[in-house]
Amino acid sequence: MLKFNCRTVIWTGLATMAIVGYCIYFDQKRRKDPHYKRRIYERREFDRRLKLPQIDESMSPVNVEVVEYFLQRVYLGETYFRRNDWNRAVHNFANAIMICANPSIFLYKLHKVMPKEFYDLIMARVQLLINTSDAWSGSSSTMSDVYENYTESSTEGTDSQLLDNDS
Repeated sequence: MLKFNCRTVIWTGLATMAIVGYCIYFDQKRRKDPHYKRRIYERREFDRRLKLPQIDESMSPVNVEVVEYFLQRVYLGETYFRRNDWNRAVHNFANAIMICANPSIFLYKLHKVMPKEFYDLIMARVQLLINTSDAWSGSSSTMSDVYENYTESSTEGTDSQLLDNDS
């Protein structure tokens, strides 16, 4: 059996406290660095881009171009939103919605993530684009049906919440 000398225990405890104190000190110093959050954001953005689904080689060139255009519009929309340039962000998000294969899912995600005022601007821009495209084509598109169905379902919950708050 091991016998621990009082001095050994004290020195071991002091060494452990010094190592833990050293780690805490440099962790606080690292977190207080003004560029820390930017570097963390860039690292997470890089990791997120690596995890994006890869474009299948068997896709036709037209579909690959549409997917690349969609991803570019979403990226630009996010970039302009972070810079508080809402006009350009709305423009890019609306263009992404218009070419999206399944706009209802994309609209749902935007509705959950973006502020209500910004989301309303996007929806107004999408409605303008739909009306413009309907006027040019002379027929109603499936995009306008998606927009109407989504806005009806998303506003029903808010109307009932407003009624509950009034009473």
